[in-house]
Amino acid sequence: MLDATWTTVLVISLVVYLGLLIGIGALASRRAGDSAEEFLLAGRTLPMPMAVITLLATWFGAGVMLTVTDKIAVSGLSAAAMDPLGVGLCLLLAGWCLARPLWNMGILTVCDFYARRFSVATEKLAAVILVPSYFGWIAVQFLAIAQLLNLFFGWSLEWGVFVTMIAGTGYTMLGGLRAVVWTDVLQLGLVLIGVVWLAILAYMEVGWDQTQVAVRDAAIMEPNWKEVILLLDLLVVGCLGNLPAQDLVQRFLCVRSATAASRACYLAGVGYLFFGLFPIFMGIVAVHVLPDFQSDVVMSIARKLMSGPVLIVFVLAVISAVLSTIDGAILSPASVLAQNLLPTGIRERFGTVFVNRWAVLVVALCSLATAYSGSSAYELLEEAYSLMLVGLLVPLLGGLWLPRRPPSAAIASMLVGTAVWLPHLFLEESDWFGGLSLVQGGIYLPLNITATICSAVAFLCVGKNRQLAIS
Repeated sequence: MLDATWTTVLVISLVVYLGLLIGIGALASRRAGDSAEEFLLAGRTLPMPMAVITLLATWFGAGVMLTVTDKIAVSGLSAAAMDPLGVGLCLLLAGWCLARPLWNMGILTVCDFYARRFSVATEKLAAVILVPSYFGWIAVQFLAIAQLLNLFFGWSLEWGVFVTMIAGTGYTMLGGLRAVVWTDVLQLGLVLIGVVWLAILAYMEVGWDQTQVAVRDAAIMEPNWKEVILLLDLLVVGCLGNLPAQDLVQRFLCVRSATAASRACYLAGVGYLFFGLFPIFMGIVAVHVLPDFQSDVVMSIARKLMSGPVLIVFVLAVISAVLSTIDGAILSPASVLAQNLLPTGIRERFGTVFVNRWAVLVVALCSLATAYSGSSAYELLEEAYSLMLVGLLVPLLGGLWLPRRPPSAAIASMLVGTAVWLPHLFLEESDWFGGLSLVQGGIYLPLNITATICSAVAFLCVGKNRQLAIS
């Protein structure tokens, strides 16, 4: 732990660091003018390396740095199925099947695709599904930093969440995506240095022989079909559920060409899978570094193996990791709220960038309310991230790669997938379609996969006779 002197240094470092982020946001705001393309996509002028960095930074946050590491320490390597494995594969898939065609369409948001390919009603429904699905995810990021502030400074979680919201929202609201990307460069650099250095220290503490034992133990999995099916479901959520996500699409649309967009996704996917190995490693060896650990594996290892300035740098790295997720996670639904849900007349009256900035604040406040609502509420809403898989994936891929379908097919797909998935959010055994009633009968249908299949059936069957007329 830090003594009083180093705690003071950490406070000063945090204030300077946050001031630097706000300064970057203010500098980026000078480029925005009143252009939605500049505020939301940095004018589509970013070089490919910047896109790779911001794609990596989007998901390398509290999930893979903190939560996944804890789960691996308890459950073994199977806990890495959704993140980082699924997310890394998602980036590779995006480069293969999404980046080029969506960039060529010249859209601002993913919901613009639904408007152009299907109808305005489809666009509105997609936006209604997408925007609230982010609130729980953002709330969890707020709480991750709040817990760090509680650990080092004794701040209450309520106060820590509020300060985190202000910090993450400030520079995003000022500079839009350009501010997010510029700050991601600084944040990701700190993150990767911190996580790699801590993994090296953990290896030096454990040694080669114990590392082999830990890897072997973590890889052991009983041949239980129920667990295998659940792992497949988690992999699908990570791999396919993020494909319709605005934060993913927004980051590959900001580059100068369709080829650069595709390559950025490929490089980010490879990078994410590689750097994701370091948190996985710390989860695997946690029991050897911390024989009596309870939770917070990463921070517990850091407190044991680091001290003074090195620990300060690592704390800043963890905070950077979470902030780099927060800024993009807030900007993405705010973009959809401003561009796809609010009437065009509001943007014309008040100015596009003004409306987008206030949409950022609205999303941040909704996420803050979610964080304050209690663990049961924000955990439920965090699961709502799966809504993009069951409600938006099929119309997106079908609209891009299948013969032209009528708007009714896309709307039916969204409604059926959501209607199948949503009631299970409140059921026991909610990982399974049908809940306890089917599980007790030995029927194991993974909820996310089943709901997505139902969505696909609706997309293919509704309006089938109209396909030739509009192809």
